[in-house]
Amino acid sequence: MKRFVYILICAGTVFSCKVKQTKENEKLIVCSTSITADCVRQVVGSKLTVKSLMGPGVDPHTYNPRPSDVVLLNDARLVVYTGFHLEGKMAELFSRLSERKEVISFQLDFPKQRILYTDGITPDPHVWFDTDSWVHGMNGVVDKLVELYPQYELEFRENFYRFMIQVQQKTKELKQKLSEIPEKQRVLITSHDAFHYFGRTFDIRVKALQGVSTSQEPGMRDVVDLVDFIVDHKVKAIFVENSVSPKALKSVLSSVERRGYHVKIGGTLFSDALGSKGSGADTYVGMLTHNVNSIKEGLK
Repeated sequence: MKRFVYILICAGTVFSCKVKQTKENEKLIVCSTSITADCVRQVVGSKLTVKSLMGPGVDPHTYNPRPSDVVLLNDARLVVYTGFHLEGKMAELFSRLSERKEVISFQLDFPKQRILYTDGITPDPHVWFDTDSWVHGMNGVVDKLVELYPQYELEFRENFYRFMIQVQQKTKELKQKLSEIPEKQRVLITSHDAFHYFGRTFDIRVKALQGVSTSQEPGMRDVVDLVDFIVDHKVKAIFVENSVSPKALKSVLSSVERRGYHVKIGGTLFSDALGSKGSGADTYVGMLTHNVNSIKEGLK
């Protein structure tokens, strides 16, 4: 907590100073997560430099900003983040920064009627798994990029259109792939509640041990309920996540075994962050493809 307060003090000092944009910084876009960064890269191509504050496998729910993040944010021409309280500890930094810099959220143009709520009030922030709505939410970001870099308007809009078509086609292909799993077996169990949009998009039932934020520790009742569900529904596999410790889910595995039922770890899914370079899940479309392939293989 003390460290976070210190970061905010640093931010207040740095953000209150006028910084002359260098030629290099004029083309610097800073994104909060690896997912937002990849989607922005699909639009800007090689015309701009896109950097992500959080690297592969980093959990945005519990991420603590570093002093170097404050410097990078201050250097950026544009800052892009997800919103929906995903970057919880970064919210105040983004708010302060927006007073003197261009800051935009994917939340701005995400269709309100498509938002899922965890308790009727709090939005589920894992909106990128509603692929159509996520791409729709990119419209505001693309418009802001065109406003800041009008010389690249044609290229940016063409890139965005190609990306939109790619996502639509890939979503259709992956839906077909998961539909080949019998409906009773089509159950996805993960570490934390990050896949409800995914479940709606790809027609698969979703259960999780933790809530939508990994900062919420599961209780004993949560473990017992999940174990009961796995045994009662004869679930074949459960899945760990790249940005969440597998420890709690492995305790579920042990409890299931003690009940005389065998369930396997079906693989690692990418939920809140992309994979490292070369993993096959280091792009938005690659992440979707990896997840669906892993789920199909685990549940067959």
